[in-house]
Amino acid sequence: MTAKPSAYRFGDFITDLEMITSIETMDEEKIRKIHRKMRLLLSGEDFLPDAAKKTDPKQYARHLLHEDPKKRFIVVSLVWGPRQGTPIHDHSTWGVAGILANELRIVNYDRLDDGKRPGQADLREASSITAPTGTVIYVLPPNDEIHLLENPTDAVTITLHVYGKQITECNRYDMAAKTYLPWKLSYDTVDLK
Repeated sequence: MTAKPSAYRFGDFITDLEMITSIETMDEEKIRKIHRKMRLLLSGEDFLPDAAKKTDPKQYARHLLHEDPKKRFIVVSLVWGPRQGTPIHDHSTWGVAGILANELRIVNYDRLDDGKRPGQADLREASSITAPTGTVIYVLPPNDEIHLLENPTDAVTITLHVYGKQITECNRYDMAAKTYLPWKLSYDTVDLK
């Protein structure tokens, strides 16, 4: 009698992230490997607790699911109510995200200036996609990083994100004014046990 292979679970994903981030030095290679593991996780059973699926009526919700004790990565679920989104922003770290439920619109921007004038940035829209459930995307500074995300539908969208560090502040861009300012971020912690 042949044993059935066990499902790939969130705990397996965390173990793989620990291994990948401990041995890989190049961000591109980390992203490539985490991208594969994210696809595997998304193809399995629902692993998020109800607390990690809660919306916030004022803005998209940010739930911290796991912070690596060695500070190599974090894992968060983002829950987007109908028509909720982010401003144009960056992260100053690599990231991989997967669409767990519904769809997400991603607009990427190119920076046209040389970045030498603090508080000023000249941006141009580079691409826009609407990513359905199961899609995996990434950010990689300095070129593939400035973007906005939004739920273009009337249903709730849930996404899972892995970032190369804890993100408590990033830059928020005003495309029309050609400026940027610090943007403070916070998370709700969710116990997966």
